[in-house]
Amino acid sequence: MDNLPRLSFYLSGILITSIGFTLLSTDFLFTLALPGIKGTVALLLYGLVYMNIVFVISRRFMRRLEGATSAPYLFAAFVAACPLFWIFFYNAGLPPNLEYLFAFIMTFASFLGAYFGHRAGLKAQITFKAQVIEFLRKSGQLPEEFDEPTHDHPQK
Repeated sequence: MDNLPRLSFYLSGILITSIGFTLLSTDFLFTLALPGIKGTVALLLYGLVYMNIVFVISRRFMRRLEGATSAPYLFAAFVAACPLFWIFFYNAGLPPNLEYLFAFIMTFASFLGAYFGHRAGLKAQITFKAQVIEFLRKSGQLPEEFDEPTHDHPQK
C-alpha cells in the first residue's frame, strides 16, 4: 500500500485530536446526566463533535486517493475508541445506563461521520482530479494526446 505513510500520519493525528477533545471535555460529562432536554442536547453535541472529526479527516484523506477505501471506517474506530475507553475505565460519575447510551451515540456518530466523509471524499476526488488536470493543462505539462476518461469516475 503506497498510502501507508499518509494513513499512519492521519491515524496519529485523529487519535491525538480525539484524545485531546476527550480529555478537555471530561469536566463537562456531568451535563449528560442532567434531566430533560439539557442532557439530551449535551449528548447530541458530543456526537456531533466526534462525527465532524471523522467526517473532515475522511474527506481530506480520500481527496488524493483513486477510488473508494475503507480508511474512513478505520478512522471512526480510532475516534470512537478514545471516549469509550475514557468512559469505561475512568470513573466519570455517570450512571451505567448513561455510559452505555454514551458509548452507543459515540460509536454511531463516528461511523456516521465515516459514511458521510467517504461520500464527500469520493466527490472531492473528482474535483481534485479536475483541478490537477486544469493546472497541468495551463502550465503546459499535460500531453496534447491526453483525453480525460469519463468512465472511471467514482460513484456519486
